[in-house]
Amino acid sequence: MVIDKNSKNINYPSQFAILLGLTGAGVVASAILTGLIWVMMQGMTMPSKTDDLFQLKYYNVLMVIQAVTTFFIFFVPVYFFAVICYRNPNRFLGFNMRINYKQIFLLLCILFLTFPLSGTLAEFTKFLPIPQSWALKFKEWEVSREAQEAALIQITSFPKYIISLFIIALLPAIFEETFFRAGMQNLFIRWFKGPWAAIILTSIIFSIIHLSFYGFFVRFALGIILGLLFYYSGSLWLSILFHFLFNGLQVTLLYAMNMKGIKQPKDIEQHFPMWTGLVALVLLIYLFGFFKKTSEMEQAKYPEDELPENDFNNWAGNQS
Repeated sequence: MVIDKNSKNINYPSQFAILLGLTGAGVVASAILTGLIWVMMQGMTMPSKTDDLFQLKYYNVLMVIQAVTTFFIFFVPVYFFAVICYRNPNRFLGFNMRINYKQIFLLLCILFLTFPLSGTLAEFTKFLPIPQSWALKFKEWEVSREAQEAALIQITSFPKYIISLFIIALLPAIFEETFFRAGMQNLFIRWFKGPWAAIILTSIIFSIIHLSFYGFFVRFALGIILGLLFYYSGSLWLSILFHFLFNGLQVTLLYAMNMKGIKQPKDIEQHFPMWTGLVALVLLIYLFGFFKKTSEMEQAKYPEDELPENDFNNWAGNQS
């Protein structure tokens, strides 16, 4: 049994149902707002064909819609979920700045190693034996997704680069980390009475919602890394920082390539040979050991955060 002084004593299946319900409401609200924003900014209804939406002339409205929809789908549901289910929502969500420079340095090292690992996982996915009909369908989805992303990331000037950093890198980092790590993973850890099943399940869901078979293992690994950063540190800001830098480096590379006239720039991870992924994995395990110890030392400075009657905290401590 988990006794959490911050909880309002709503059982975990009910909490999960509340989270799902609020997320559904966020999806509906974002759909309504998408239509309203389009009419207000374009003076007409949205095109019926999805492919017609992603054109250069619609760049401004697409960026506004991207910001608004991610806010209502990912951030708003989790925040109200925390308000409903927990006495101190910000504490539950991990919005604290109790971090130190050692954690940030280790985070940057982990970030650097994530790219060769991602490259190896992306190549591994290409060799998975799947039926031809599935492969054709997955490639069709990939082409459609890439076309949509290309419309959103049309970085042809420095002002658009700054806008892209904000809309494509920063806001998704804040909103998605709030939903997946602060909301879903946090709930699953309490429900399952342990971190690993919660982190793995959250990472699977995190990867699935991006609708990319060929990017599934890359985003799954990214979810594991983000989940461990949040779980060990207790601060959502570290996960947000990592997510922002990961996205921001991709945006920056795209901008640099566009400025050089390169039409089809590669992702960062495509610049690493496959064998580097195995080396990166070993080093990541090693670095996370340091990160865990550093985070435990930082958390020990704030004994008032401890919940003496929380059986889960006692269990987690015994696993160290």
